[in-house]
Amino acid sequence: MRTLRYVVAAVVFSVTLSTQLPAGAEQAERERYRPRAGATFNGPGDYEINDKVLRAIRHTQRGQKIRVMTWNFTSWTFVRALREAHERGVSVRLIMARSVANEQVAGGPYVTLKRELKKQDRRQDRRQDMRSWFHTCENSCRGVGGSMHAKTYLFSKTGAQRKVVMSSSANLTGSAATNQYNDMYTINGSKRAYNRAIKVFNQAGRDRPADPMVYKSGPVRGWFQPRNGRTDVVMNMLDQVRCHGARGAGIKGRTSIRIAQDVIVGKRGIKIAHMLRDLNQRDCNIRIVYSQMGGKVWRLLRWIPSNHLVQDRDGDGAYDIYLHMKAMAISGRWDGRRDARVVYQGSENWSGLAKLSDEQGLVIERDGVERAYAARINKLFGIHLPSARLLPRAQQAANPYVNMER
Repeated sequence: MRTLRYVVAAVVFSVTLSTQLPAGAEQAERERYRPRAGATFNGPGDYEINDKVLRAIRHTQRGQKIRVMTWNFTSWTFVRALREAHERGVSVRLIMARSVANEQVAGGPYVTLKRELKKQDRRQDRRQDMRSWFHTCENSCRGVGGSMHAKTYLFSKTGAQRKVVMSSSANLTGSAATNQYNDMYTINGSKRAYNRAIKVFNQAGRDRPADPMVYKSGPVRGWFQPRNGRTDVVMNMLDQVRCHGARGAGIKGRTSIRIAQDVIVGKRGIKIAHMLRDLNQRDCNIRIVYSQMGGKVWRLLRWIPSNHLVQDRDGDGAYDIYLHMKAMAISGRWDGRRDARVVYQGSENWSGLAKLSDEQGLVIERDGVERAYAARINKLFGIHLPSARLLPRAQQAANPYVNMER
């Protein structure tokens, strides 16, 4: 039944976005199109993020490049859009996790698009740098363990906009729109951000260990893992928080921390939980929205206001609707400032595995961005989803999180 819902949703999505513009209007629209910079959010049944990526693909023209890193790829809508982009002379390259790719049937989206890109390349006389392909990595592409877990969408030029970087928690899947709460942050026209992301993509394509990558572009600091034992971005940010003395930010002089995190588990999750518990005891104003916590993590955080944002719609014991974001908004006293507003976002769960994996993210010091993320997390904090009555135990899934990350 879940598969049928996905197929129907994908068809509706495809039909909606394939409506033809009047003669002459399509070219004009293509020439002025620019993806909106900044934050984009979606909830289950909301295609804001998928739509934004799809439109950027469809506005990328001959001679340009599309580069994608996605842990999972299951969308026939994106198969068609990327194949059509390649056919009109765009260089299309994707990287995904091999373990997930191997789970697909022979005629699945990954195998189909890989075959189509390879077939079309044989038919076209292209420079080496304009060839298209679809690669996978057994573990992390730029490390020796973990997995390829990034969700990065790069466009050399789409419509009138050059050098577009999209950093997201959403994979190129139908379930990213129909079953998950996700976020994405778009950077337009930053040569530094684009070039660093392209360098990481090229390193990943070679599937050999490479050093962590960081960069700064205005109010944005970008980071790429594996970290190889280096500074933990989340812990470093939390270590700079002071709970009292906020002015012009925070809540009544207290620093506000808003967290929307899919997974907090393992030794790393426990360390982060200890830091959050200590900050809560120091009177920081904290709210947490999550999907999965380890037992000790939950015990450490049980006195902090939180919302387990999941839903089992059919009673099979597995969650169908769930939070998939990996974001944090801090407002108040941080990094020596009393009026700081900063956002952390990206692809990594708060686990030890994430530090070994290909992950990407941003730390954004911009008032409007923090306000947008804090407002979004506050909204998610207030959503409580009822689950269906459980089926008999023999019909229940052994793991309630079995459908997550799809």
